[in-house]
Amino acid sequence: MKKALKIIGILILVLILFRGIIYRSMINYSEIGTRKEIKITNEKLINKINKKSENRKINLGEIAKIADQITNSELKFRTKGASNNPNELINTNKANCIGYSAMFNSIANYLIRKNDLQNEIEAEHKIGELHLFGINLHQFFESQFFRDHDFNEIINHKTGERILLDPSVSDYLRIDRITKSN
Repeated sequence: MKKALKIIGILILVLILFRGIIYRSMINYSEIGTRKEIKITNEKLINKINKKSENRKINLGEIAKIADQITNSELKFRTKGASNNPNELINTNKANCIGYSAMFNSIANYLIRKNDLQNEIEAEHKIGELHLFGINLHQFFESQFFRDHDFNEIINHKTGERILLDPSVSDYLRIDRITKSN
């Protein structure tokens, strides 16, 4: 019995430590569309972004990190209807995957404009489908809630570097990168 418990404990530890690698090897995102950016006008959200970004060298990685940190600290996942507007979400704090990605994207684009990086870095809010070992998971659900799943992509056009992130997965599983098929 002790040997079985040790093996189970080691397996759980490996799953926790390598969850990102395991997730990326099993789950792949495919892009089926994009959503428009919602510009940030809420002073409370603007102040949070400015405070979080002060005294930091803003680059692709920092934009992703700041947008993810603020999104994860401000939102809690909800399956029922919720606003997708970050200017409202900062007050309601409840969002589904669309709201998570909308807030992340709006924060990233705010930082890009604030630091005059529009000619170098681009952030996009993507609509996608999840594939487990190549099998589209959305085909197994009839609910409109599961028809697609939103994620984000930030691209540095000068270096070609890309960051793919699913803010809702980042919040709940602490996995900060995903993979996308072309």
